Amino acid sequence: MNDLTAAGNGLDRYFAAIQALQSRVFIAQRENLRAIAARMADCVERDDRILLFGTGHSHMLAEEGHYRAGGLANVVPMLESSLMLHESSIVSGKLERTSGVARPIFERYQPQAGEMLFIFSNSGVNCAPVEMAVLAKEHGLISVAVCSLAYARVAPLSSAGQRLFEVTGYAIDNGGEQGDSLIALEGMPWRVGPSSTVINALIWNALITEVAFILQACGAALPVFGSSNLPGATEHNAALLQKWRARNPHI
Repeated sequence: MNDLTAAGNGLDRYFAAIQALQSRVFIAQRENLRAIAARMADCVERDDRILLFGTGHSHMLAEEGHYRAGGLANVVPMLESSLMLHESSIVSGKLERTSGVARPIFERYQPQAGEMLFIFSNSGVNCAPVEMAVLAKEHGLISVAVCSLAYARVAPLSSAGQRLFEVTGYAIDNGGEQGDSLIALEGMPWRVGPSSTVINALIWNALITEVAFILQACGAALPVFGSSNLPGATEHNAALLQKWRARNPHI
């Protein structure tokens, strides 16, 4: 074992890389994130939904925003099991690159003009996320891409013919590298230490926190779920669930 691959170096290198990346993302995009959070706060005040969509590993971000302690009750994930990984990762990978997959998912949730849609796609070129963004634009939604701009600019276009960040109204760059993983290994062409899930979750929860501060500053109601294991949370959450159950098929 040489110095580069000594035990503990992997821990240190990944942690340092993630720390540096999260700082770059926030410093470079602070105003962009504040503008997006302001649009999210407007949605909350109007009782509009904030929809989340992703395929493959990116679908985890749709679940991250859904029905969790510290999360907003008006957040609705757009989930399709065949586009996740637990049924067949091979089929999922093919479907996210297949034209026409997005429309029936979009129509299931019946998005309305003025609602927001976050689309998580690290490469930002596959058919399903790009076509979802096109549908959002056609229906008057406020759309936000969360992707690696560096990766998206070099990834081959799918049959959709566009890149996600070119279609959406807003784009957040998660700062990831081509192929996602950050840490090179000696003697191997493949890297380890993917960054997209970590940074995307950080971005999302930072936005939620900023939304909470915006709403509190103007005295607006804050529909935040409490942890079920805290006193009073069950009753508090029940009222939110009652309000949003009809508009969120996953409650």
